[in-house]
Amino acid sequence: MIENTEKADGGVRVTQAAAPGLDVRAVGSGVAGGEPVLGAGARVGPAEIGVLATVGAVAAPCHRRPRVVVLSTGDEVVDPAAEALRRGQVRDSNRSMLAALCREAGAEVEEVGVAGDTAGEVRAAFEGAVARGADVVVTSGGVSMGDRDLVKPVLEAMGTIHFGKVCMKPGKPLTYCVVPGGDRSVHVFGLPGNPVSSFVTFHLAVRPCLLKLAGHGRVTPRRVQAVLGCDVKMDPARPEYHRAHLTWVAPGGEGEDAHGLRECAVPAGAGHFVAVSTGSQVSSRLGSAVSALALLEIPRAEGTLRKGSPVSALLIGDARLQL
Repeated sequence: MIENTEKADGGVRVTQAAAPGLDVRAVGSGVAGGEPVLGAGARVGPAEIGVLATVGAVAAPCHRRPRVVVLSTGDEVVDPAAEALRRGQVRDSNRSMLAALCREAGAEVEEVGVAGDTAGEVRAAFEGAVARGADVVVTSGGVSMGDRDLVKPVLEAMGTIHFGKVCMKPGKPLTYCVVPGGDRSVHVFGLPGNPVSSFVTFHLAVRPCLLKLAGHGRVTPRRVQAVLGCDVKMDPARPEYHRAHLTWVAPGGEGEDAHGLRECAVPAGAGHFVAVSTGSQVSSRLGSAVSALALLEIPRAEGTLRKGSPVSALLIGDARLQL
């Protein structure tokens, strides 16, 4: 290294001894001959692009981005830009949110507005999405039990419904159907109309499908163990996916942290996540999803899960960036 030398008497003086082989990169030390540099299912990011360039792979076979069509349903749903609402109307928050979630998952997204509460409009919207070349169609609303909940009967006439009700909270009416699309199968997800239900069911059902179609090796949310930083009431009828903030408590101390957990389910001095509810979990309150980093898997049971109890948490959103 030149910084370990100095000019002296018309020559060079070495100020620090150099052992044989120092600063010599042996052939194959970066990548051995015949060694795969990337495997199938690897996400191609900046480091992966650099590795491919290192071995001269200027073109590599990749999955294309899935094409997604997002639409809302309901006569009461109006454009978010509406300045004033008439009695019974609601701005379309779901379509904007779901389109953003699909783009975040790496999909190409087209928003096609709102289908009214007639079988003809709903079917025309689905047929239009298939004609546009959609791999996935994501709808919100129209999947419950009302007279104007027409998504399920329309889909039943167009394809194969694999499920139309799920034992979970929120998101019970979640529907999944496969519709023929000529040379492909089109995956249709009918999400509930309540905004939080749409948010939760997207993360649990739609996002894994998009990642699978895009060729990702891991498609399900990452699960971590956490300690409750507050009491959470359980539901005796359905398991709940409870929106929560997560905080990492570094190893050390005697089991007490910023949430006052003097006694909890982890050994004293061990690092752990603390999960705190985002507040009211009613499925119409989209604010419960704002800044949420996890969906807590709250079991179906009577009573209350107490502060300090262990809980399973599914990481969502920008959890990997914020924790």
